[in-house]
Amino acid sequence: MPEISVIIPVYNVEDWLPKCLDSVLKQTFCDFEAICINDGSPDNSLKILEQYAKSDARIKIISQKNQGLSMARNNGFLNSTGKYIYFLDSDDEIHYQTLEIVYKLSQMHNARLVCWEFTSNDINKFHNRKFDINNLDINVSHSPISLGTHKEKYSINFNVCTKLYKRELLTGIEFISGIHFEDVPHTFAILSKYPKTVVVHEQLYFYRRNPNSITNQKANPQQIKDYITGLQYIYELYVDANMHKELQFLSKNFIPNILQQQLGRCRHSTTEVKQEMWKLLNEEFIWLDSINMIRWTNHRILRCWLHLKFNI
Repeated sequence: MPEISVIIPVYNVEDWLPKCLDSVLKQTFCDFEAICINDGSPDNSLKILEQYAKSDARIKIISQKNQGLSMARNNGFLNSTGKYIYFLDSDDEIHYQTLEIVYKLSQMHNARLVCWEFTSNDINKFHNRKFDINNLDINVSHSPISLGTHKEKYSINFNVCTKLYKRELLTGIEFISGIHFEDVPHTFAILSKYPKTVVVHEQLYFYRRNPNSITNQKANPQQIKDYITGLQYIYELYVDANMHKELQFLSKNFIPNILQQQLGRCRHSTTEVKQEMWKLLNEEFIWLDSINMIRWTNHRILRCWLHLKFNI
């Protein structure tokens, strides 16, 4: 049984997949399995996976019909055996010390969650840097929800590719199928368990700006719908857990950021979809207001609300 299972969903990434896999196989920490889920990819990604699997037994391939990123991750977890779980996107790369650093920090501090930072600048500088594991800038927290707002130095970002999970932490938590931005509800579901967390203020993940990725899609109504689905999931989860204090924290420190992002998508959408997106955002406002998750002291949100009320 390996210590770490690295779960890599694969779809249409033949141009970047070799670099991703190379970054995994060059790790200074060797006790891992790399579970690659071929999500019905129509390009040469499967052939690349098969070539790598022939040369390294730690690479395991699971092929499925196209079900999307969430189901690929869920199926990868179900087929994993590691004591720790790490999700990696197949068009990105990790620093060669990443697994060693985050595994040792989890062991040293008896932490169930380790989080770190990412960069998208200067790939050569990223790979050439060497970290002193005994002299890292870290913070240990027993209340990681308070770090999930991007306002603190040791903040926890929402993507799952910068997190190492103790296996049992993922019990009962799945990625929501059929939506984009599934990392957000998943992360807040994890944080609701109040895991002891180590936050590493170091860039151990390289995010590649793939023009075909979900985050680079043109603004469209489905993005608004998906965020509403994610917020509903978070709200219901926290209500069921009687976490009303935490919901109030999110209404102040998280919801305004999300609404401003949604507002930006509406403003930059094309004429064909703009009206539908404004209507969806209005529905989101109405729902959040009905559950007391909007703070009207935020003048930007108030301005947006007034705009929606009088222009739709």
